[in-house]
Amino acid sequence: MTFYSAEMEGATTIGEILRETRVRRGLDLVTVAEETKISSRNLQAMEDGNLASLPAEVYTRGFYTMYARMLALDPGEVLEMYTRERNKLPKTAIYSTPPPNRLAQDMASMAERPTSLPSSYFGLIIFLFLLFGAFLCWYFGWNPASYLSEKLRSLEGSQRLEQVRNEESGPEFIFDAVVPEPPIKSESISLFSPTTVTAATTQPVGIIKDPVTSAVRPKYVVNAVFVEETPLSLQVDNQPQQTLSYKTGEAITWQAGEKLIVKLPGDTRTRLTLNDIPLKLPKAANNSITLSIPEDILR
Repeated sequence: MTFYSAEMEGATTIGEILRETRVRRGLDLVTVAEETKISSRNLQAMEDGNLASLPAEVYTRGFYTMYARMLALDPGEVLEMYTRERNKLPKTAIYSTPPPNRLAQDMASMAERPTSLPSSYFGLIIFLFLLFGAFLCWYFGWNPASYLSEKLRSLEGSQRLEQVRNEESGPEFIFDAVVPEPPIKSESISLFSPTTVTAATTQPVGIIKDPVTSAVRPKYVVNAVFVEETPLSLQVDNQPQQTLSYKTGEAITWQAGEKLIVKLPGDTRTRLTLNDIPLKLPKAANNSITLSIPEDILR
């Protein structure tokens, strides 16, 4: 499309051509001012043909060039038409020096800069913070996902244990320990011969009272299954510590109201459950494993 196209029929001045082209393209002065950085006051003066109110010649020609490119017009033809119109003005209007306050207004309205900080700066700052945090995690070998997962698991475990303790809380169960002079055999259930009663110890030991005969429900019920001959020491509540020995295949149940401490060999394969929940034995220390209930299950 040439400069004198069908869009500009009826337009007689450069200002009318610019205004008509802008309107046909659906643009307003605010949009043009944002795109070209030319103040709305200067754009209005250019379209009104008020050349005397425009700034110095060098700035005005630059404004016409930017406006022409914004509207997809030929800048050369726009400047040529502007020059012809400017030459028609009286010499006094062209070359007269404006007062100082007018010069200050012209300088302030030539090309306005953005008044707000671009949002991209804020996004860049956030990205830099995230990048720095990722570097610290990598440098110190810290995984925030694993940390949160461990915290959640420990919280769930504590809540579950507290729930079990609340459900099974009740009157304390006190056991009577009898220490006879001759060796006494304790009854235990054999895994290999359910009807056979085997000896639970080969030395004088105390016997825990059978909880089945008591009407009081204990707080801690520990079941032990021995897959090999196992010597151990046992303390229930405030009763004296006992030294016991169990044979391969035997199973035994211990009940306590406050605490239960059992000391096993460090390489034992004994399987224990607490209130029908499998127990994981602590790590061995000095060739022995000491399990303290409830201390170890609260860790």
